[in-house]
Amino acid sequence: MTTIDFSLIPDADGHYEAIVRLMTSFKRETGIDVNLKRMEWGDAWPQLISISTQGQGADISHVGSTWVSSLMTMNALRPIPAHLISKVGSDQAFVHSTWANVVAEDDRQPYGIPLSAYVYVVAYRKDLLKKAGLSGATAFATPHSLEESVRSLAALNETEVPWLMPVVPHPFNDLVHMAASWIWSSGGHIMDNRGKQILINSPAALAGLKSFLKLLRHVPNDGYLGADMCMDALMDGKAAAVVTDAASLLTAVQNKSQNIEDIAAASLMSIPWSGGGSIVIWRHTYGYPDRLEASYKLAEFLVRKHTMLELANNSNILPARTDALDELFPPDHILRPVMLQLISTGRSYRPIALWHRIEHQFGVELGEAANKLMKDPDADLDVVVTQTMNSLADRLNLTLG
Repeated sequence: MTTIDFSLIPDADGHYEAIVRLMTSFKRETGIDVNLKRMEWGDAWPQLISISTQGQGADISHVGSTWVSSLMTMNALRPIPAHLISKVGSDQAFVHSTWANVVAEDDRQPYGIPLSAYVYVVAYRKDLLKKAGLSGATAFATPHSLEESVRSLAALNETEVPWLMPVVPHPFNDLVHMAASWIWSSGGHIMDNRGKQILINSPAALAGLKSFLKLLRHVPNDGYLGADMCMDALMDGKAAAVVTDAASLLTAVQNKSQNIEDIAAASLMSIPWSGGGSIVIWRHTYGYPDRLEASYKLAEFLVRKHTMLELANNSNILPARTDALDELFPPDHILRPVMLQLISTGRSYRPIALWHRIEHQFGVELGEAANKLMKDPDADLDVVVTQTMNSLADRLNLTLG
């Protein structure tokens, strides 16, 4: 009997427990034993670096979607073979932005297979939006319309706060992920089309970042406010509209939370950031034919429509397959508008070798700027953002050479 090691980074205990149950089904189907190694998002990257540099450890891993490009260039992965790509349905079967994360820019070959999608959403009170004369289809589509919508909701004065979004002490890379939607929907870019120059200090990008931090600045700064806590505040009637994540909204739906019928959801901007998780098979696994074949079988099993739906229904993880998303969110589902926007315009970052380093430094600097602006009401937002991004762009462009 073949045994393989599979490392994964679950978002929550429910996600891990769902994978454990799926591994039982996989063994029953194939006779292959799977040793699970659980990692946590906070310290998974150093462990993955250890696997890549030492050439030993897990045979197959679940990793952050934006990490695949860095692992490719460490020579830690090999392209996914054509026969496996054919089995899983190739790029046509997956949300475009999730597939873009696993494809190398130089040879256009996939080095991983998307497993899940992750997206931030705006959840809001339908009655208050209507009272403010706003439409969910347009109220949160651009930085300008979102600012105007928050102003209109505040004027109603019917909740403790009109608007909430996650606030987590830096370094917090999800600040980058949220801010990306503001940058792109303002017409800006994080880097140029060649992946050779950072553009976060361009006029359009700065406009988006200033709008993002302007709204973040007005969120009560109590030290920590997670996406799930934003959703709880909305459900408790304390907020009119919030940025949360799809999993938190799905949890409220699944739990049949009181007042859920009064809540609707919209995409965060017309160009939402799309993240998630991907499956990779390590280069060293190719030296063990039995483990390699078993890893192929596990990868194919994990990215089946049925498996993704089971994960979604048991842990609220968004599937990366479009057919699974379509079945999970029928036309009357609260997240249907978000799903349609994700499929049509969802965007991720360029899969370049140094992206993980860029993302980390961007997150640190953006977090420090946010912290300064939230603590000091007299700090000049324009000056803080412009100086921070000019300095960061200069340093990152030196890194890119």
